[in-house]
Amino acid sequence: MDDCSIPGPVVLVVDDEALIRLNATEALNDAGCRTFEAGEAVEAMAMIADHPEISVLFTDINMPGEANGLQLAGQVHAVRPDIQLIVTSGRERPSPAEIPDDGQFIAKPYDMDVISEIVRAHPRTRTPSTD
Repeated sequence: MDDCSIPGPVVLVVDDEALIRLNATEALNDAGCRTFEAGEAVEAMAMIADHPEISVLFTDINMPGEANGLQLAGQVHAVRPDIQLIVTSGRERPSPAEIPDDGQFIAKPYDMDVISEIVRAHPRTRTPSTD
């Protein structure tokens, strides 16, 4: 996996399944990103409030609690429209209109190289060219 642009994007990984969350976090760290983790939407929103450096939300749709991943993406977009949104699920297939802003959907099982590439390619997380 290639390194994320330096300075690397800061990604909040949200999934209620700890092993999936850990694997995604480790892969993004290996790609040069900084990461934070949350197991549900309330915890994720607290992280967003506490860490203005977060530039990407990578969330599962199906989670227990007050909000699912699509609702979380909407909440994050309402308070931090600068954050890139990436949602994933092994069960749901939302339409592009269901994902706020220009967020992206990636079906599970996903390839972390693809996720890393999406994060690096997004204009909000790219390092400006020095050409």
